[in-house]
Amino acid sequence: MLDKKYLREHPEEAKQALAKRGPEFPALVDDFLRVDEQRRGLQVKLDQLRAARKAESKEIGSLMKAGQAEEVETKKAQVGSINQDIAKIEAEQKQLDQQERELLMAPPNFCHESVPEGGEDQAVVVKEWGEPRKFDFTPKDHLELCAELQLVNFEAGARLSGSGFPVMHGLGALLQRALIDFMLDCAIERGYTELRTPFMVHPRCAEGTGQLPKFGGEMYHVSVLGQPPPDDVAPGQPHFFLIPTAEVTICNYYRGQLLEAPRLPVKLCGYSPCWRVEAGSYGKEARGLTRVHQFDKVELVRVSDPQQSWDDLEQLTVEAEAILAELKLPYRRKVLPTGDMTFGSAKTYDVEVHCPAEDTWREVSSASNTTDYQARRMNLRFRRERGAKPEYPHLLNASALALPRLVIAVLENYQTAESCVAVPQCLKPYMGGLAEITPPDDAVPFV
Repeated sequence: MLDKKYLREHPEEAKQALAKRGPEFPALVDDFLRVDEQRRGLQVKLDQLRAARKAESKEIGSLMKAGQAEEVETKKAQVGSINQDIAKIEAEQKQLDQQERELLMAPPNFCHESVPEGGEDQAVVVKEWGEPRKFDFTPKDHLELCAELQLVNFEAGARLSGSGFPVMHGLGALLQRALIDFMLDCAIERGYTELRTPFMVHPRCAEGTGQLPKFGGEMYHVSVLGQPPPDDVAPGQPHFFLIPTAEVTICNYYRGQLLEAPRLPVKLCGYSPCWRVEAGSYGKEARGLTRVHQFDKVELVRVSDPQQSWDDLEQLTVEAEAILAELKLPYRRKVLPTGDMTFGSAKTYDVEVHCPAEDTWREVSSASNTTDYQARRMNLRFRRERGAKPEYPHLLNASALALPRLVIAVLENYQTAESCVAVPQCLKPYMGGLAEITPPDDAVPFV
């Protein structure tokens, strides 16, 4: 949500900033100013009417004491007319309040000045680490490895829930669990507090982080048959949304709260499954584990001091990259351009890992600073010290990291000439000391 005070005082600057996000957005500033002027004009009228009612009511008391019954009735009629006018204006104002809120939530966040303008092809690589692996044999892709080692059963997942819902099997499930536990331990060692949050939320939470209202069609949702909706959910609307990322629940952990003199940044982390419709996915980009409807992820969130949030973004991104370095997987960092960032982000780094079978880079983390955009939407504030004026903190988030593309990278980078997969050194304690993933001896064949 944008700052209404800034839009009133700096409309042209706001239009220029929003034009970088898309040509349709600057007009929303004019729409907001028009509605805001109407709403404030009604407020003036409302204040005048309430003052008049108070004065008339006071006079009625004086007339009653003086025994002037006829004048009392006249004044009561006048007060009744004022009450009708007040009720009418309050109804109009309520509609304008709703329109104004919708207009404040409709535009995306302003971009940081360092963000390049343009579409996806304007992303800039700003860091590279490690060398892509060279093989002395023909490497296999993750689909072949998953089949030969019986790590993922795609057919069973399709029977259970449809395509895009793979079943991790045997050592594949163990590998995924090991990665999750390893990443959570890395976060906790760096001072994060782990949360285990719900996996579905009321619409207001998805609204708080910017998924709603614009991206409701890209999320799975749930309604409970025979049960009334929550208080803030309109009849006929979904009762809950399945989270597309733990960012939604962890960022909303303090929604509606005023934090008194917190030690910033507040650092939170959590694991969750994530659900995304991923409409329109097809071809190579939807093969195997590359793009699925349900996947696992560990998320890092920082509630930051606005004066330090850009430094925090750099630290947050390094923390995500450190996991890939521990796994000894080559990666690169890109700064996304204006046309390729999420709605609420002011700046986003994508961290991509190298997958050698197709010699391509796959995103496994997006690290973003949403400045005060999300905090305003969820009314999260803090005081620097007790008695100080409340401020909106900056909210930052990063995947650290997203599976299953990380699984793809591990399998393809650590494969051997014998079509086995060596276990990365840092994961061995999480896999019972296992050194290598080999074909199962007595497994029931996949069907």
